Amino acid sequence: MSALLLWILAVTSAYLPPLPVDFPQQKKAATEDFHLISVVAPVLSAGQVSAQAISDLELMLHNQAPTLNQQVINKVLMTLKCATEYNVDHNNILTVIDYSLPSNEKRLWVFDLKEKKLLFHTYVSHGIKSGALVSNYFSNKYNSKASSIGVYQTQKAYYGRDGLSLRLDGLDRSFNDNASNRSVVMHSGWYVEEGFIKKYGRPGRSWGCPALPLTNSQAIINTIKDKSLLVIYYPSDNWFSKSRFLNCDKLAAAQITNNFTLEIPATAPDDQRDAILFVGSGYKGKRTESNPVAVISADMYQRIFHTSAPLTRMLRRQINSAEYIALSRTELNYLANNSNVATAEQAEGLNVISFVIPVIKEVRGGYYETQMQIVNLGKIKEVKVNGGSPRENNSGNSFTVYFEGKPAINLNATSQFIRWVGL
Repeated sequence: MSALLLWILAVTSAYLPPLPVDFPQQKKAATEDFHLISVVAPVLSAGQVSAQAISDLELMLHNQAPTLNQQVINKVLMTLKCATEYNVDHNNILTVIDYSLPSNEKRLWVFDLKEKKLLFHTYVSHGIKSGALVSNYFSNKYNSKASSIGVYQTQKAYYGRDGLSLRLDGLDRSFNDNASNRSVVMHSGWYVEEGFIKKYGRPGRSWGCPALPLTNSQAIINTIKDKSLLVIYYPSDNWFSKSRFLNCDKLAAAQITNNFTLEIPATAPDDQRDAILFVGSGYKGKRTESNPVAVISADMYQRIFHTSAPLTRMLRRQINSAEYIALSRTELNYLANNSNVATAEQAEGLNVISFVIPVIKEVRGGYYETQMQIVNLGKIKEVKVNGGSPRENNSGNSFTVYFEGKPAINLNATSQFIRWVGL
């Protein structure tokens, strides 16, 4: 019996797993540290604490992106730590957008955390309701046409009306988790090219999407697609205090005491766009797609009026690779009064007034986009103001445009939002 008992004990102990030598919380922390270290600093062993990995990452960000603000770096580091804490699946690519910078500065960075290097540094637009040069309003609401701050996970790339685009999944509740429903994606924009920015002072604006320059958008999207992290930063006290990606480590967050914050206003800023001129007597419903609008090329605008072309009245689509501006009352009145007496540019300006309408065309295998089409109403002979001198904020004024050999038309003004006017 004794021999049998000893044999049973020997066999049982041989097949029992060894008792754990680590405490459960230590094992959990080691697992999280290993995940972060394996992405951020693969040369380190799994036994080292994540503080070392975070320190290595901070040094890399400073070295590779010297213009990246320290407060932005702090929030990015906390985001990576919290993403690990919450087991957010992500690869070794990190994208950072700093919306506290003006839009005419390069404010998007793409890093390879494994290789510890900067891959891209370029311009990025913000939503048309977030501000003009400087963004200060953000929203998570449908149809807000504003940007959303917070942490995103990139999804699949696809071809849409703006070419290669990237779906974004907002992970920050109440800040950007409605991004997919709002169709907020990353795409290219001709109005984000450096040449456009240098010419007009700032890039154009999207309807809430982070739009990239045409020249490098495809390379960036193909690099960051498929579950990389995107952090869109703005020094919002509300985001700092409520985002789960900035508050998983209360002790570390409390140690950062020099946060500079700005309050996001309750309503979007007013663009203060002048009324534009359209053919006809009403601009509602289906008429918004059929009433021609009076425009002039941006280059001609600057030659005649000796001022920068107003992007708030620039068409959202180019015509033959050229930008066009929708005319205001005072501008058309100026052209009408000076076309026969002043410079050649002014006389030419009256003749090169065009009338455009939006048309929907199929592009890229089943996708549709809005393009601008010039409507030939004839050569302008004369423009007369109806009811005295035009007043920009009064809808009582209209114009009659006379053509050579064709019927005259009436031009009336509207200041309502038009989806294809304004950048």
